[in-house]
Amino acid sequence: MPPLPRRGLRLPLLILLTGLCLATSTTAAALPPQEDRTEDAVYVSNGLTYTYRTFAPAQRPEHPALLVMIHGCQTTAAEQQRVNRLDPIAQRAGFVVLYVDGSPLNQIQQQCWSGLLAPGGESRTAGDAAAIAGMTRLAADRYHVDPDRVYALGMSSGAFETALLGGYFPDLYAAIGIHSGAAFGHGGLGCIGSYFPTMTPEQLAAQAFSAQAAHRRVLPVIAFHGDADTTVPVECGRDSVEQWRLTDNMALAAQGIPDRIPQHPAETRDGVADVADGHPFTVQTWNLPHTQCPVLQSWTVHDEGHYWSGGSPDPDLARFTDPRGPNASELAWDFFSRIERTDDGYRCDPSGR
Repeated sequence: MPPLPRRGLRLPLLILLTGLCLATSTTAAALPPQEDRTEDAVYVSNGLTYTYRTFAPAQRPEHPALLVMIHGCQTTAAEQQRVNRLDPIAQRAGFVVLYVDGSPLNQIQQQCWSGLLAPGGESRTAGDAAAIAGMTRLAADRYHVDPDRVYALGMSSGAFETALLGGYFPDLYAAIGIHSGAAFGHGGLGCIGSYFPTMTPEQLAAQAFSAQAAHRRVLPVIAFHGDADTTVPVECGRDSVEQWRLTDNMALAAQGIPDRIPQHPAETRDGVADVADGHPFTVQTWNLPHTQCPVLQSWTVHDEGHYWSGGSPDPDLARFTDPRGPNASELAWDFFSRIERTDDGYRCDPSGR
């Protein structure tokens, strides 16, 4: 059969191309929209296998922030996810949440972190602190996180651990939050049940400053504590705030910056949580001169025990949370969202993100 003239090829070719375009268009239209994702995974650190969970909202920027949530004793990552209701905030604000869980060793310890039980074994390369930092880096890589907008928030033994992260990894975490916890390296002795501190805030501040080593910088901190807490006395939370004030001042001095964070807060405000039968609270704020965002903020929730403040009202979670307190998740994100890490401290975006 003789070849068709070139003009004879035009119509079949046009039909073929039109069909391909329609098929491509139909395929694209059939793709499901991006959805919120919750994923579970494992991480091995120093021979121990840890588990963790990430929540990534469908709507997020190309380089989102990352908030690491560290649960307390007798709690799991999945339970903490339900308790503090960070996911709806992440959906609204477009950040990723990493819920870390422990290893078999932590399970033997009633799911407590070693920052509570054996803080002397923690470092940049050992213990739960090193493992959590490793999980943080994995999540940051997977979701293309902004490296200057990574934050850590801990509850109870998770707060003891978070304080260690602030000391050993100021180059990773832009700011930290301590809920019902204690100062860097204090551990549970003297801060469980009865208040009998083993070291002064000045001594603990020096240890935190030493741990920061070459990565030392001014680290913003937000703290929450109930003054009716019979598990971790509120005084331990107050010592934590003072320790970080002193540690940050040491960083300023090392950098040759004459400014200091004053001993007394710039602002003290009283209020009542905006919920039925809400707890009264006192919030104190410390500012660094010439910086618009607070460097330290402490929320004391009156008549609240050892619970996550303002968490889920689900009766099944009543042993973890007190919904009558101010919403610690919202307040922590509001504090974090304004802060970007720098090599020597932080940049402040007063409007938040």
